[in-house]
Amino acid sequence: MTPTGPGSRARLARPLARAARGAMLGMALALPVLHAQAAPRRAAAPAAETVRLALLADQPQWPSAEAGTARLLDYAATRRLDFVVHLGGIKGDTESCGDALLAARQRLLDQSPLPLVYLPGETDWAECHSAVNGHFDAVERLNRVRELFFPDDATLGQRTVPLMRQSDQATFRSYRENVRWSAGGVLLMTLNLPGDNNHYLSEGGRNGEFEDRREANRQWLARAFSLAQQQGLPGIVVLIHADPQFGNGWEQRGNPSLFDGFLRRRTRDGYLEFKRQLRELAARYRGQVLLVHTGLGGFGIDTPLKDAGGKILRNVTRVVLPAGTPRQYAELAITPGSPKPFEVTLRDGPETD
Repeated sequence: MTPTGPGSRARLARPLARAARGAMLGMALALPVLHAQAAPRRAAAPAAETVRLALLADQPQWPSAEAGTARLLDYAATRRLDFVVHLGGIKGDTESCGDALLAARQRLLDQSPLPLVYLPGETDWAECHSAVNGHFDAVERLNRVRELFFPDDATLGQRTVPLMRQSDQATFRSYRENVRWSAGGVLLMTLNLPGDNNHYLSEGGRNGEFEDRREANRQWLARAFSLAQQQGLPGIVVLIHADPQFGNGWEQRGNPSLFDGFLRRRTRDGYLEFKRQLRELAARYRGQVLLVHTGLGGFGIDTPLKDAGGKILRNVTRVVLPAGTPRQYAELAITPGSPKPFEVTLRDGPETD
C-alpha cells in the first residue's frame, strides 16, 4: 500500500538507514568442543532478557501538556525500556479534531526515542462529530488518523520495530490500528475498542462502523489466541483503550436486539461481544492473559473476568492505567521462561520543572 498524506511524506523523507528497523537480536548457539579425555559438555544457553514496556494513555490532553509528555517519553528511554505503548487519548475532549492538531500530536509521539505503539481512543476520532471538536465525520477522522499515524508496518519513534497489521488481510484493509508483535516470548496485540460505549450509535438502522469493526476485532483476537496456542506461547497481552465494563451484569444478558433499545429502554452494551469472546478464548488458553486499558478510577490490577459458570478466570489479569498525567505511568516487565511472565508496576515519571 502506498502511503499518502503529510505524515507519510515526512516519514518517506527519513534516512534510508531507518529501512533496517527492527533488526532482531539473534541468539548465538555455542557448539561443544569434543575432547578424547572428557565427555562432551554442552554450553549453557544464554538466559533470555526481561523486556520492559512503558504503558500510558490520555496524554497530552492540551497543548500545555505536550512538554510533559515529551519528557516522559525521554524518561522512558533513560530507564532503558524497550517499548512505549500509548493506548489513545492524544487530545482533550474539547480540542479540535483538525489535521493541524493531529499532525502535531503525531510528530510528538514520533519523537519518542523508543519504539512506540499507538492505539486511537475515542477523543481521537469517535467523538469528533461534536461541535466543540469541529463537527467532523467520525469515520473520516479515523481514516485520517490511520493515514497520519500508521503509514507503514512499523512502530512510531526514532527507532522502530516491525509490526504485523490486520490491514495485511484484504478483507480488513482499513484496520491498520490493529497490530501484533512478539516480545519476551509472548504475543502482544491491540484492538480498536474506544470509549463512549465502543462508538455504538443508538439511532435505528444498521450501525455500520461499529458492526464492521466488531467483526474485524473478533477475527483479530481469535487469530492471536490461535497463534499463541499453536506456538505454545506462555502469554498474551491484549491492549485496548476503553474500560469494557466488566461489572455491569453482562454475564446474565441475552443476545443484543432492537428490543433492548426500543422497549426495555436499556443501553446496548457495546463491549458485550468482546467480553464474551475473551472469556471463551481465555478459558481454553493454557497461558496467562494480560488485559490493559484506561479507566477513570486510577491505576489498578485485578482479575475481573469469570467463566460461564461464574468462577474467576485466574489466568486473566486486568491492568487499568493511570491516565492523563506524565507524573506516573505503568511499567510492564515480561520475563521469558517465568511461570508468571507478567509483572506490572506503577512508576513515577520525571520531575517537573
